[in-house]
Amino acid sequence: MGIATLLYADDHNDRLPPPFFDPDQSPPLGEPYYSYLLFGWGGTVGQAAEPKLAVNLGLLYIGKYLTTPGIFYCPSSRQQKWFRVVFEKQYFESAKVPWPMYAVDGQVNMTYNYFPQTDVPSKTESEANRGWTRVAHKQTELTSQRSMETDLIYTWGTLAHTTGKNPYGLNALFGDGHVKFSTTKAAFDPKLWGGTGPDPTTETPGDNQTKWRTIVSLLRP
Repeated sequence: MGIATLLYADDHNDRLPPPFFDPDQSPPLGEPYYSYLLFGWGGTVGQAAEPKLAVNLGLLYIGKYLTTPGIFYCPSSRQQKWFRVVFEKQYFESAKVPWPMYAVDGQVNMTYNYFPQTDVPSKTESEANRGWTRVAHKQTELTSQRSMETDLIYTWGTLAHTTGKNPYGLNALFGDGHVKFSTTKAAFDPKLWGGTGPDPTTETPGDNQTKWRTIVSLLRP
């Protein structure tokens, strides 16, 4: 995905695929859970996804920069169909409709988050004090010290890499194109995850910007 993202930027005057979760916009755009979308919102569940609703890395698919759907899905992910929100490829295709198909609330998900970052501290002092940085919109704003794509950060119960019931790391793609399995202990403090279940609440990171951005800011190469 990293190579495809950079190829997209090369063809778009250094511009990255616009992040659908962009708190630096005025007004801020979306919530952390917007960052796992490939298509959405507004689709009809069970129908084929519309190219006009492609977002985030979905733009790589419709632009033919990345045409193998399985790449959007972590093979280590193990989810159950009763989860409030599902992410694996099997839930976004059917016997009659090939991938990408709308599901859940009328969207197509991936098992990764797309949130490109710079190494420039946030303009808001309280955010900068937490270690948060500004969103990257151009390839030249990316940095080797900050991630642009990560394994799914949503709830504790949807983490892909676990030992027993405990997570032990997240794959992170950094701005220079290298991937690192990040095991930063502070990022897995249970207080940041709002419980150990798979379903979202206002205290789980996918629906809580403070917790989600703090987790992302802690990931290091």
